[in-house]
Order: sequence, then C-alpha cells, then structure tokens
Amino acid sequence: MLGIRKRIEGLHLRILLQFPEGLKEKACEIAEKLEAEGNEVFISAAPCFGACDIALAEAEACRADKIIHYGHAEFPLGKKAKIPVEYVEFRSDVDLKPMVLKALEDPEFRKCAKVGLITTVQHVGKLREVKALLEENGKTVLIGKHGPKAKYDGQVLGCDAAAAVNVDGKVDCILYVGGGLFHPIGAALACTKKVLSADPFLGKIMWLDEEKRRYEKRRRGALAAAVSAQRFGIIVSVKPGQENLRAAVGLKKAFERIGRKAEILLTDIINPESLANFRCFDAYVNTACPRIVIDDYMRFEKPILNFDDALELVEELKKSR
Repeated sequence: MLGIRKRIEGLHLRILLQFPEGLKEKACEIAEKLEAEGNEVFISAAPCFGACDIALAEAEACRADKIIHYGHAEFPLGKKAKIPVEYVEFRSDVDLKPMVLKALEDPEFRKCAKVGLITTVQHVGKLREVKALLEENGKTVLIGKHGPKAKYDGQVLGCDAAAAVNVDGKVDCILYVGGGLFHPIGAALACTKKVLSADPFLGKIMWLDEEKRRYEKRRRGALAAAVSAQRFGIIVSVKPGQENLRAAVGLKKAFERIGRKAEILLTDIINPESLANFRCFDAYVNTACPRIVIDDYMRFEKPILNFDDALELVEELKKSR
C-alpha cells in the first residue's frame, strides 16, 4: 500500500476525515472510532462542495496516508489525487413513497406516460422501489445510464446530468426524487423535456420550467455583455476534481488569436467579492464547477461565462472580425 506507515503494533494510519456540511455533526463520533483502532486522525474543517472537492492540501499538510471522504459516491479524480481517497457513501432512510404519490396527483405529471427517473446517491438505492410504484400506477419508467462522473444509473450530479440526458429523447418528462433543487436544475438545463422535482424533506413538488427560463435569460445576457469585453479573467480551480488548466490555457490562446486579452486566475475557492478587486478584467470565464455560474451568477459584478459558452463567444467574435 503506497504511503502507508507500518508500526510495530500493526498497520495504523494517519487519516484525514472530510465531511460535507450536513454530515460534519458526525465527525467526532467517527474520529473516535478510528482513533480507538490505533489510527491518528485529523478532520478537515474547510467547506466541502462535493465529491470533486477533496481536501488534498489539508491531507498533505498533516502528511496523511489516506483521505476518507464521507457523503458522496466515488468521483473520477484520475492522477490528480496524490494521496489515496476512500469514499464512504451516505444513504438516506427517508420514505420516498409519499412524494411519488404526490407527483402522481399532479395534473401535468399524469399526462406523462413515459417517465425518466433520477436522484442523488443518497436515494439511489431506492430507485427500483420508486420505479415499481410508478409502474403500478400505469407509467413506463426509464432509468438512464450514468455519466462519466457519476457511479450509478439514475444518479445525477450538479456537473453530470447524463442519467437524465440519456433518457430525454425517450420520455415525456423526468421525475427527480430527492432533496433540494441543486441537482434537478442541472438536469432541467441539460434536457429538452420538463423536470419535476419531488422533495421528501420539504414535502413539495415543483416543475422547473421557470428556473430554466430564468437561467437561460441570464446566460444570453452574459454572452451579449461579454461581446464587448477586451480582457478576460479565466478562472481555474485547483480542486483536484475541478482543475481544468489545460482547457484554460487553450482558451487564453483562442482569445489572443482574435485580438482579445486574457489572464489565467488560479484559486481554491471562487469568491466573487475577491474577484471584484481585479478591476482590469471586463468579464470572466469559469472552467471549474459549471454550477458556480448557474447558482452564484448574481454575486459577480462582471459578466461570467462557463467554458462552453466562452467557446461559443470565441466563434461569434471570429465571424464579426
């Protein structure tokens, strides 16, 4: 085992624990159990934004032998993680049946004969149960093949909605069962069919048409505003699951070829208030998590584009030269 220290009393590790905000309350309990086994334990106190956000800096600082990341399914980090990462998934025991029945009462959902079914890793173990309930009520249900960053069929991430996209052309609508709007909004933006969110924690169902229209309007506005930008700040995250330096370098060259200026900005956490101090930039391009632009758009003083939109902008600027 690479990087693992062996001690006389057996195989003991120096471990860094990492938790998303909702599971930090379990940190002390888990740390005590691992320490009782003879391990040396450290806990990352930094915010954790997902499976892509691995606490490598903290692990390197304490010379950890491994990182145990709680709450998310395994994420493809490739060679970017120099320290072994063990993912421990969190599965919710909340009952999804009441929300499925509530969705079945919705007049618009009733019209959907064929339904795509998606969720998060917390509920992916109950997808078959939900599928069976929908089928008992006359629906044909499809669970899409997972994408390159997800682990399970039907599982969506904020940055990977392939499980929804892969059934988009075969269904009348898509049903998301799970907490919050973060994941279903990503699916709604990626798909042509309407997405219904059924949240078992809030007890609410919600069609995401208006959320999708609102984002598309902002996206078009940002593209229009960025046309006149002369200098771009291209943001690169150093988080191992979000780092996209090669793409950023290529984009910088593309801007320069059409007479625009660009600089590459490296950061761990993308902070709009800190970026506002760079008065020299007219617009920004985000090469990290695409949800930053979607969810935090209003916090940025200058127009900000995701990488794909920046490529579209470059093509438009080429035509206008």
